Amino acid sequence: MFYNLPSVADVRQKGFMAGIELKGRLQDRVGAKVCERVRQYGVILRPLGNVVVIMPPLSISIEELDFLLAAVIPGS
Repeated sequence: MFYNLPSVADVRQKGFMAGIELKGRLQDRVGAKVCERVRQYGVILRPLGNVVVIMPPLSISIEELDFLLAAVIPGS
């Protein structure tokens, strides 16, 4: 799902944890800007430079997972 987005440079995943590397210069704080934007939906993500870390709990429901993805990927 993330691989086809034009602003995504790379996706790394291990189990339920994923790191989405965004295109852009590090000084632009792209990852931090995305994390700030999704907080308006009640979603807390962790930025590591231009990488956004998604690490949902294993007990997340399908509905909650859909909500998380909708917050991270507008229009999904």
